[in-house]
Amino acid sequence: MPFVLALVLLLVVGLLWTVVLRDFRGAQAVDAGPASPSPTSSTTEGPAPEPGWTMAEVRDAIAPSDSRTLVLGDSTGDGYDEWVHLWAKADGLPIATWRAEAESGYESESPETRVWSGSAPDATAAYPVEHSDEIWPSVDPDLVMLSYGHAQESPDEATEQLEALRADIANRVEQAPIVVILQNPAAHDADADMREAIAAWAEEAGLPTIDIAEAFEDSAMGEADLRLDSFHPSGAGSQLWAETVGEAIG
Repeated sequence: MPFVLALVLLLVVGLLWTVVLRDFRGAQAVDAGPASPSPTSSTTEGPAPEPGWTMAEVRDAIAPSDSRTLVLGDSTGDGYDEWVHLWAKADGLPIATWRAEAESGYESESPETRVWSGSAPDATAAYPVEHSDEIWPSVDPDLVMLSYGHAQESPDEATEQLEALRADIANRVEQAPIVVILQNPAAHDADADMREAIAAWAEEAGLPTIDIAEAFEDSAMGEADLRLDSFHPSGAGSQLWAETVGEAIG
């Protein structure tokens, strides 16, 4: 009989402990709150990227005979014998040229002007932001082309300045597409990292590019025929550059 009583007592004690442990675990679950969803089950989405431009939209923007284009760039396009003027003349577009020395206004600007060449010697992408009011045409452009890289000190500087310039342009004329020129290779393609960084930035920003470097590399002419010095294009190089731009934007 004592053995039976001991067994019953043991069963009762075990049952009581089962109840206590169940209540304790339930309280822990309540304190912890609902379980956090796993990364794969989360339904939270980041902000949608801003829409960019396509080359088809670029062609549509400049298709009208009275369309206007602003070109902002460095010394590879500031001369009368360089690509901006060659491209404009080939398409019969009246062109006005930035007064780089005075840093104000455009030469030969008139109501018939269709291209504004805002290129300047040794300019970086910060230059048109610093001279934003002066370099902006009297009439808002339908297209803006950016041609920078050779005068930039580093890829990071180039992309930061280009982004600031892109934002400035968008604030002035939201509906004008922006095209980024990937410039010609320097001697021994020394600035390849600069061009690659600018291309990556343009892709992220949703901006179409015109790859002048590829056109130079694919040309049957040698480097000596396409460049005057470490990076400035020769007459043949400028002509190739102008033709590449003309083919790209129609």
